Amino acid sequence: MEKYSRWRDASTGIQPFLPPVPPRTESSLLLTLSNAVHYIVGPIQGLVKLALVLLLSLLYFLVNRVLGVIMIGPLQRIWSRLWATVFLRLILFASGFFFIKSEVVSLRRGSSRGNKKEAKVGSGDIIVANWTSYIDVIYLAYAYDPVFTQIYADGNVRQISFWNALRLCTKVPQLSGEKCTLRELSQQINRPIVVFPEGTTTNGRALLKFAPIFHPYQPSDRNGRFHVVSFRYEYRNMPPTYTVGNQFWHFCKLCSQFYNTLSVKRLASDDVPCNPAMTASQEAADLASIAGKHMDDLVGGQLAVCLGNMSRLRKTNLSMADKRDFLEYYHLRDKKSARKQEQQTIRNKKTR
Repeated sequence: MEKYSRWRDASTGIQPFLPPVPPRTESSLLLTLSNAVHYIVGPIQGLVKLALVLLLSLLYFLVNRVLGVIMIGPLQRIWSRLWATVFLRLILFASGFFFIKSEVVSLRRGSSRGNKKEAKVGSGDIIVANWTSYIDVIYLAYAYDPVFTQIYADGNVRQISFWNALRLCTKVPQLSGEKCTLRELSQQINRPIVVFPEGTTTNGRALLKFAPIFHPYQPSDRNGRFHVVSFRYEYRNMPPTYTVGNQFWHFCKLCSQFYNTLSVKRLASDDVPCNPAMTASQEAADLASIAGKHMDDLVGGQLAVCLGNMSRLRKTNLSMADKRDFLEYYHLRDKKSARKQEQQTIRNKKTR
């Protein structure tokens, strides 16, 4: 859309904020019949799935948050991890994600399947991921039962709850607030920490510029304890990626699809920056990949290169501040459109 062309990245030509257009398919009798069945059956199954998701969400809240209060110390962590794994996977299943493909990827040439090491995610470890949907948040909560964070443009972070992380997709990214550095947070928390360095969701076609949240770390560090994860959705009709619009209505349409497809990749531990096994030659190669970019956050630059290469997403020069401007413009146009429609309705009534 031309009216949103100012948020098209100049270097790649990609617009990362608008909902992506479904891929074109050749029309056929079978496809026409399939679409007809989808339009008839989809809303019915969507209501059933939605009711099931709401029931599972209520049970998860009661079991994990209410009954979990009586648990003390390590038992509370085990209790929370157990029921997050059970209920959140059931919620993903009820939403149409029946099978989630997960694989460990190595960026080194010639690496065999057996050489791809997957480090265990422990307390205080930092999970670095691209952000395309609230489904990403549910998956990470199911897989790791972590702490989520709000990213700030000045390079600091703030701890937020799972429920706030889900709702953060619909909010204008904040530029200030109560915060601390990522290293400080990792030393305080006894659970894994999820960071979305882009600070906001995209449509899954590219990566935004990372906020400089990794500035407390240096490329020579060997105790960074980073884990790099990427998400990719395949779709024929409605994309599960979510950047703008009514979140509840988007989820309703997501449930009305017969199935949804999610692929998760995790970078092999030997390829992650600041890992204990990293050699000087690997560090030099990583730094060479970001040479000439004049950045203060070198570790963030290394992680951005790793995430981009693993996910095969191109990096843009847009940031979370651009997404903020985009959302403000989008909602302003939406209000103007609703006002014009209301005025037209009033004029039609007067002419009758």
